Order: sequence, then C-alpha cells, then structure tokens
Amino acid sequence: MIEFILQLLRRDVTRGVVGTILLKVGSGALAFALFSLAARTMSPDGFGIFATWLSVAQIAAVIGLVGQESLLVRFLNEYQVGERPDLTKGVLLSSFKITSVAMLIVIVGIAIAANMRGDWWVLILAVSAYTAVNAGVMLGSQVARSLVSILMGEGNREFFWRVIVVLFLLAMLLVHRKLDPAELFAVMTVAMSVSLAAQIISIARVLPDLRGTAARSETSRWNSSALHFWLASILEVANQYFDVILVYWMLDPTTAGIYFAASRLANIFAMVSAALYTFGARRLPSLYFSKNHLEFERTLRLMAEVTALCVAAGLATVWVGGPYLLNLFGPHFTEQHSVLIVLAIGTAIQAAGGPSAAILQLTGHERIYVPVVAANVALRLAGFLVLIPWLGLLGAAISATVSLALATIALNVLCRRRTGVDPSILVLLRFGALKRGKYAVRGIDPGE
Repeated sequence: MIEFILQLLRRDVTRGVVGTILLKVGSGALAFALFSLAARTMSPDGFGIFATWLSVAQIAAVIGLVGQESLLVRFLNEYQVGERPDLTKGVLLSSFKITSVAMLIVIVGIAIAANMRGDWWVLILAVSAYTAVNAGVMLGSQVARSLVSILMGEGNREFFWRVIVVLFLLAMLLVHRKLDPAELFAVMTVAMSVSLAAQIISIARVLPDLRGTAARSETSRWNSSALHFWLASILEVANQYFDVILVYWMLDPTTAGIYFAASRLANIFAMVSAALYTFGARRLPSLYFSKNHLEFERTLRLMAEVTALCVAAGLATVWVGGPYLLNLFGPHFTEQHSVLIVLAIGTAIQAAGGPSAAILQLTGHERIYVPVVAANVALRLAGFLVLIPWLGLLGAAISATVSLALATIALNVLCRRRTGVDPSILVLLRFGALKRGKYAVRGIDPGE
C-alpha cells in the first residue's frame, strides 16, 4: 500500500490533484475554524441568523453572476487552444458588463426584501456588500484559475481571506467579545476585498495586451451556454445552502445553526469533489478540445485513485471523530452525530462519483446536466416537507443524502453515455480487471 501511494505521488497528474485537494482541505479547515469560532463568539440564535443570511448571500451571488463564471471557464480554454485573442477579449468584456448589471439588481432585491422583513439596516448593508464582493471573487477566481494558476484562483477565493477572519475571531474569543452577524459579515467583506484585489492584479499581469485587439463576439453561443450554466449554478448552490434556509423557516434559528454546522463538516467530501472540479476545469477542457483522448482518460483514472483514498479516510474520520468535531462548535452540537453521519454518506457518494458534472458542462453537454440537478433539488425539497415534521433534523439529512445519491448515479450514467468515459471510482475496478486480463494473457504474475 505504501509503495502504491508513493507511485501515485510521483505522477504529475497525481501531484496536481493532491495539491488541489490539499488546497481545498486547507480551505475547508479554515472554513471549519471560521464557523466554529463564529458559533463560539455568537449566541445560538445569532449564529443561526448568520448561517441563514450567509446561505442567502451565497445563493444571491450565484444568481447575480448569471452563469458567467462557468462560461469563462468553458470559452477561455477553447479560445486559448484556438489562439483567438479577439474572442478572448470579447468574452471577458461581455461577462464583466452582464455581471455588473445583474449584481446591482440582485443587491437591490436583497435590500428591499430584508427591509420588508424589518431587519436591521446595518445587517442589510453588510450582507449586500458581502454578496457583491463574494460574487467578484467567484468570477475573478475562474479567470485567475484559467490564466494564472489554481493557487491564485482558488487560494484567493477560499483560503487567504479566511486566515484574516479566523485571526479576528480568535482575538474576539480571547477578549470574550460577543459578535452580532452584521459585524462578522463586515469583517468577511473587508478580508475578501483584499483577495479580490490580488486576483485583479495577477490577472492584469498575465493577460496578453489586448488593447490593440478588436473584440469579437459569439453572442448566440455565449447566451445559450450561459443560460444553462446559470440554471445549473443556481441549482447547485441551492443544494448546498437552501437546506439551511428551509430548516430556519420550518424549525428555528438555533436548529438552523446546528444543521449548518453538520452540513459544513459533511462537506469534507464535497471538498474532494470541489478539488476534482477545480483540477478538472483547468486540465480536462484543453485535453478535450485538443483531442488528446489518451491523456484525458489517464487523468480521469488517476483522479479516481486519489478520490478513493480520500473517501475512505474521510468516512473513518467522520465516524470516529464526529462528536469531537461537533463539540468545537459547542456542547449542544454533539447530539447530532447521527445527522452528521447521514449527511457524510451522501457527500461521500457524490465524491466517489467523480467530476461527472464538470465533464458534462465543460465538454458541451451542459443542457442535460440542468434537468438532473433540478430533479435533485425538487426531490430534496419534497423530502424536507415530508420528513422534517416527522423526524426533525434527521429527516432533513436523510432527504439530502437520498437526493444527492440519486443525482450522482444519474450524472454518471449520462456522462458515460454522452462522453464515453466513467469519471467515478468504479473505473478502477474495470482498469484492474483489464490489467489482470492482460497479465493472464501474457502468462505474467501481476505481483511481479
């Protein structure tokens, strides 16, 4: 086993995947620290309100981006391979204009809705500012990831700004200062603004001089793809955050905070999925558009090997260390270990399914991806309405896990049929069978 792991780490693709996963794990650890410290520095109701508004802000940011973040990944890679600076300039300008207008509309909508609810104007302002800056970082990370590096893109999106916030929360905890949600949103906005500035500077340095290049447009292609990307992004973020809003609405703020904490811990597997998507979004499109099928399949196989190891380790961690991790949020969180286990099973299945969503979207099959995610959201919401009144928080976890498992299976079936590749860890079984069959034909012992 040790020799097998060492062989994996010697491969360039494996090092890239492992490096991306380590970045995601580090980001996840910081997010865990941020939320656990926030729970310790807020009242139970205050943390629940913060978690709910954070979920609203995340969904609003995705709505305001109008699918442009995924659109840029899709077309920047294509135009780079095709050496089309005119179209590169055109898609960058188009995305910037669309997102600027859309985000303004979304922020105004948030402010109006919150004001009608009677929320404090300082909280409304803080959530609105966070939403705008967060959307900017999300968009900038896609461009930086394609043009600069994964570290500059994802590091500034999920890692570096969280260090600032965690240090601030540690200071508040040491001086026994209680925070309200508006204060934390303000600190997060300032920290994220630093990361956004770093992204802009890095992109400006590596972007080719396009000032003398006439921008060209493929408006019909962009709009068609953006619509499907947008719907998919909204449904994906709803899968991650709308649960908390529903629990807040159907139960109470304190329970919403507990569910938020458990779902963030279960996202140890979602971090693997996100890392695979991040790595795949940078490497797979160029291999696909350059028709390098052998390297494409090799990359997927090595990604599956790393994923299998991460899923096994993650399940063991949640099963054994779940109560201790939940206790970091507060003593009343430890009672929900069963909820954490159920949620972790769902996200583990999703991670084991591999980057099927990324492959479908980045290879021009985004239209069939949207109905699957929509069905996932609908099934989850129906499960919430039926199971929460019956089983409470555990019912919400069961609904989330069942819907996620079914969606993962459906996406993998579609990916195999449309692209001819299996992105899940099951590909390792077929590869192993083929390898054994090859050795048997040659009369060689595979252990030699």
